[in-house]
Amino acid sequence: MTPTDVKELLNKPNMDDVYLNTAIAVFTEYAGDYCNNTFSDPLPAGVKLFVAKACEYNLQKAGVTSFSMGNVSYSYETDFPPSVLKPLKPYKRLSF
Repeated sequence: MTPTDVKELLNKPNMDDVYLNTAIAVFTEYAGDYCNNTFSDPLPAGVKLFVAKACEYNLQKAGVTSFSMGNVSYSYETDFPPSVLKPLKPYKRLSF
């Protein structure tokens, strides 16, 4: 998968190629670990979709999910939401 593929899937031609080159490698490895599976080029369609969505999601600022006033407490969303992980579901393997 190339930065051009991600840009086309997301319809965002101005994304940074340096970021995308690194992110594609990281998120492909993440998908393999998450699915307990190994992926090589060409990647399956669902994995390509996950990588593109993960690249886009990672560019967003981490959202505050809760905030407390007394003794100040913040909680941040640090994991991928189900909508980003959904394309990987068919590729998951059980591990024993």
